[in-house]
Amino acid sequence: MDVAEGSRKGEQKKLLIVSGETSGDQHGAHLLLALKELDPEIAVWSVGGEKLRQAGAREIVGIERLSVIGLLEVFKKAGSVVSAFRNVLRTVDKEKIRTAVLIDFPDFNLRLARSLKKRGVRVLYYISPQVWAWRKGRIHQIHRDVDHMFVIFPFEKTLYEEAGVPVTYIGHPLLDEPFPDESPETLRKRFFPQSDHAGDKGAFVLGLLPGSRESEVTRLYSRMLEAVDFLRPHFPDLRVLVPQAPGLEDRLFLEREARFPWTKDPVSFHRIRGKFREIVKSCDLVVLASGTATLETALLGVPMVIVYVMNPFTYLLARKLVKVSAIGMVNLIAGSTVMPELIQDAATPQSIMEEIRRILSSPLQLGKMREDLERVKRKVGGPGASEELAKRVMMHLEFHDGPGGHQGDSARTWGEKR
Repeated sequence: MDVAEGSRKGEQKKLLIVSGETSGDQHGAHLLLALKELDPEIAVWSVGGEKLRQAGAREIVGIERLSVIGLLEVFKKAGSVVSAFRNVLRTVDKEKIRTAVLIDFPDFNLRLARSLKKRGVRVLYYISPQVWAWRKGRIHQIHRDVDHMFVIFPFEKTLYEEAGVPVTYIGHPLLDEPFPDESPETLRKRFFPQSDHAGDKGAFVLGLLPGSRESEVTRLYSRMLEAVDFLRPHFPDLRVLVPQAPGLEDRLFLEREARFPWTKDPVSFHRIRGKFREIVKSCDLVVLASGTATLETALLGVPMVIVYVMNPFTYLLARKLVKVSAIGMVNLIAGSTVMPELIQDAATPQSIMEEIRRILSSPLQLGKMREDLERVKRKVGGPGASEELAKRVMMHLEFHDGPGGHQGDSARTWGEKR
């Protein structure tokens, strides 16, 4: 039976998609494009960014008002977060939206799920909170407030099944993004046409990926640049590439680059907005912030050094709550620390430099890391997650004249009003 069968003729499907950061915006956009292949007339409202806007969503709130990390940053943006929460619910009520897809971003989305559920909205959750790592009690909240969980790793499916949560494993959406066809050598020549990357000692391309959030760049980028400054005497022909996240201002980078004159030399340094996959694939090694980027880099087969620094208070709290031995997703999937991690006090410019030097000085080490990444890629699976999710979302969609639960009592969370 066609997924639209049973709907009344002429009725338009309505959907809410809520992401909270760059990766969720990207995954939401792929979902929306796949949904439009099934039903070009679908109407979607979003909390998202540029990708969802380009895909045709009607934006309620932009993710720049929500994307924070750490407790202090949350407090600073509390007003914006509460306002966004209310705006979403007002839109749901006004447009009589009956189905929502919430993407990751659990601190916001799990609260929103509660309020949506009380309105009679069908709540679908895409990309699970990391309940297997910390705050496992959230699974009871998910059982109460989420109608169906769509997960991207096989081990998550087992966890939710054991908790009685309806769940489907659909694979990882990163595999739905196009990968560069060009070879690393071709890409290097594009970024550094003046250079000869012949594989001689020192003729390496190093990527610096300080993250997609302002707070990450603030804490990590200077450390990375200083590490390269220490490294340059050992590798005089080193080339450096920095993919700048589209939503971040140039000033964040320029203020930190001002200390290092070599960042003004196009023979040895380029910072480029976007082009994440092309830049990463052209590198011999990358230094990057922990997050989705570690898995994306793994899928490109590029060895990495994972670094992360957060607010000291947030870090102390996380140490007490987090129950996993590694923070990089690539290492969690591998089941061991196959890519080195330098966290908090260990992430000094000197230690970052030493780790880079150790790896680049050893062809055997680089080869071993690439073999480990091939094993990670096999565990992740194949493409098609967005299309599979779109089919299942269409099966769940209710129309705007469905049960009128939205008139009922609402949850008293984050200042929500009647």
